[in-house]
Amino acid sequence: MKTLSHRFTPIQGFESTDYAYFEGRIVWVGDDAAVRHPRNYWKPWQPPAKTYSMALLQAGARLCLQKIERTAEPKGLLAWLANRELAFPLHYAKARFDAVRDALQVKSLTAFEAAALHVVGLGNGLTPSGDDFLGGVFFALHHVRLAGLPALQGNLGMACEQLTNPISAALLDDNMAGASYGPLHDMLDALEANDSRHIENSQEALLSLGSSSGADLLAGLLLALTIL
Repeated sequence: MKTLSHRFTPIQGFESTDYAYFEGRIVWVGDDAAVRHPRNYWKPWQPPAKTYSMALLQAGARLCLQKIERTAEPKGLLAWLANRELAFPLHYAKARFDAVRDALQVKSLTAFEAAALHVVGLGNGLTPSGDDFLGGVFFALHHVRLAGLPALQGNLGMACEQLTNPISAALLDDNMAGASYGPLHDMLDALEANDSRHIENSQEALLSLGSSSGADLLAGLLLALTIL
């Protein structure tokens, strides 16, 4: 992590992370300026504006999910998505993730909001698995332009102030707005292209994010795209 100057304000309780406040906004101030994320202070990055085909995304997502289901030990919440047993301690929360899936299946935003509130902040790490999972779901919903999202996202955003840490809440907010890590955008492009090798390469890059963050983001993304 770079030595912070007076321009930055440490985030209380998270002083040892690669995040800080700059003019009231949480930014990433790590050593690798090449990180593709909108919060990269050193080299701000924004994904190109693009309109996606829902049908193509669904086809690509199903292809990707089929490959994951054949994986011996899917990482993170991809195990849940592939109907495998979750690792301790998340296996205790299987019913909560099931509730998110069930709400999406019946296309009930009210049920989805209630289920999502029981997933926020769930898990260990700087960005808990529940937050990353919801980030993937909302990232997908943003790019397929699902109606009725703004109010739901507003409610969830307010709840995040109490249910998770400020860094994870900020990154979840980015995903709700459809802006995230470069590898997640690359994954969306690969799914639309429905190209097996492109999907495989993008998946490998995404899974390298954090301990399980990339896998949990991908689980949420694939869930939303294959179920809607």
